[in-house]
Amino acid sequence: MDKVLLKSKTKLIHWLKLDWILILQHVQEHELITTTEYDHLKSMTIPRDVVIKLLDIIHGKGGNVCRTFLNLLKNDDVNEFSPELREWIKTVDTSETANTAGQSGIQVTIQTPDRDCGRRESGNSLIQDYRKFLKANTSQLVQGVKNIDAIIDELDLHSELVANVRAKPTRQTKMRELLDCVNCESIAKDLVDVLFKYEGPLMKELQK
Repeated sequence: MDKVLLKSKTKLIHWLKLDWILILQHVQEHELITTTEYDHLKSMTIPRDVVIKLLDIIHGKGGNVCRTFLNLLKNDDVNEFSPELREWIKTVDTSETANTAGQSGIQVTIQTPDRDCGRRESGNSLIQDYRKFLKANTSQLVQGVKNIDAIIDELDLHSELVANVRAKPTRQTKMRELLDCVNCESIAKDLVDVLFKYEGPLMKELQK
């Protein structure tokens, strides 16, 4: 989804600048950006610059946040200011099957791995609020997670975020940095799913 956002950036800038204040309200409401990021964007005065910066922030958060953002643009109350945006976003596939255009212009479908495979009975279905669960168990996760590198490998995060996490000197600081990257419910769910795969006993203990 980050590639879709990048390839459509020019069009999105043209459309979203028409009502950038509305877009900011929606992305903040859905917790796609932090309060600090929101305040910075709101302080900018040129609509085009606001949208460019917003798209850069969203793109930098990785594929899951990009997917959530594009899904947000599908809502009628979000895209009502631009008929062109409304028609375009209907053509964008934001499901777990990612569509990208090859160099020939032909649509190529790439099937993403089934992340739930082997984990549907692991207990994660009992969690109602993934972000709240991670926040409540931060200390235990920081101290207890052992397979941090394998977990990072499975998450769909932007390369810069991955580099920042890997740069930390210990598995505890890597895990804390990773948890700090969780800024929306979709990323939180993905992280919980992967944690159940690699840290099953710990996760089951945290649910007691």
